[in-house]
Amino acid sequence: MNRKLLTFSLIGFALLLSGCAVTPGNTDNGDYQVFDPADIPTAPPTDALAVDPAVFDVGYSEYSFKVGGGPTWCTINAEEKFAICEQIETDASYDPLPAPDACKVSFGYQFKLYETQPKDVDAAQITCASGLYSDPSTAQTLNTGETLTVGGITCFVTDVTARCDNKKANFIVLGPEVWAKG
Repeated sequence: MNRKLLTFSLIGFALLLSGCAVTPGNTDNGDYQVFDPADIPTAPPTDALAVDPAVFDVGYSEYSFKVGGGPTWCTINAEEKFAICEQIETDASYDPLPAPDACKVSFGYQFKLYETQPKDVDAAQITCASGLYSDPSTAQTLNTGETLTVGGITCFVTDVTARCDNKKANFIVLGPEVWAKG
């Protein structure tokens, strides 16, 4: 019995280390779905093309892009120094995220990353949203193998999943099948 307990403990510890990016940093209570780390993009290809941000400029110091051929889109706000990736709830195939008690609207379909960590707030977070941040209908598509950098935030796409990173190694990942923050 002790050998089984030790084995399960070691497996659990290994999963915790490998999956720490896919669960919110302040919880390890098992309420969140754990994804295969191989499904979470970690870096753009070494030969990725850095695209001109002007192509994605939608005005008001914002740069929006659709994520490949998928249902996700992201907006980088250059003035307020954050990126938001979002999608419609019905487009997500991952398990619904349990909303905090204070959130009475949509939770788990909009992720926000700050260029630098604000005081008393995580740099990478899941937002409680009562609506869309931006309208993706006029956004250009960022494809696999391309990166978009605005200020201190760089985003890239792998198939239908977006990842945005800041210079402090904080990140958000969102796609119809996977999410992560760290």
